[in-house]
Amino acid sequence: MLGSSVLVVEDEAAMLQQLRIDLHDLGYRPSVAATVTEAHQVLEHERVAAVLLDLVLDEGEDSGFELLTWIREHHPGLPVIVLSAAQVNSASIRRAYELGASSYFVKGNVPMAHIYSDLAARLVERGTGRPGTYRFGRLIFDPTRRTVKLGEAEARLTQQQTALVLFLAQGSKSATARDLIQAGLFRNNAAHSTVHSALLTLRRRLDELEPGLGGTFVHASARGYSLMAIHD
Repeated sequence: MLGSSVLVVEDEAAMLQQLRIDLHDLGYRPSVAATVTEAHQVLEHERVAAVLLDLVLDEGEDSGFELLTWIREHHPGLPVIVLSAAQVNSASIRRAYELGASSYFVKGNVPMAHIYSDLAARLVERGTGRPGTYRFGRLIFDPTRRTVKLGEAEARLTQQQTALVLFLAQGSKSATARDLIQAGLFRNNAAHSTVHSALLTLRRRLDELEPGLGGTFVHASARGYSLMAIHD
């Protein structure tokens, strides 16, 4: 969506500048990081809607893969579009997809317009699985059907619960009760306790799929609420 914040992780100055200018001209709000540490800081303090990730950073040939793994662990619903150097091999491409890359482009092999078109599509889909769904490890969320599925078990959510999960899946930063109210998910004068109660009800609904699932998936911390991937 136009106006969305997009994080660019790129250590090549010329490429970073091009991406930043292009994204700004396209109506996005670009944030930039040249290292894994800088990327962590942005993702922990800003609400990012998508990431453009240079797979090979100067910190080491595995640094991009490690960041991708960290993003999928801590922000499983965040679209990550991987950019790589021309000399990449098929094993690297396969590894990136196995770690959760949403898309993969080789720099110089495709027009930049194709990358930006894919970014726009990812921001509409807001997911990493098939179009219209979000995959959080073993858990699959389908906002269209308003369902959450874990293995063969499936739970149907209310309209508000679906909106809550969708909002939390769309950004990297934890969302506070105030954020959820300002997003229009509750009345403007709603008490924070009302928000917390709604999230508690959502967690209990998820617990019907698997005991303890709600608290694990809808993670609460001093910074707010976020979604976590569900693994075996």
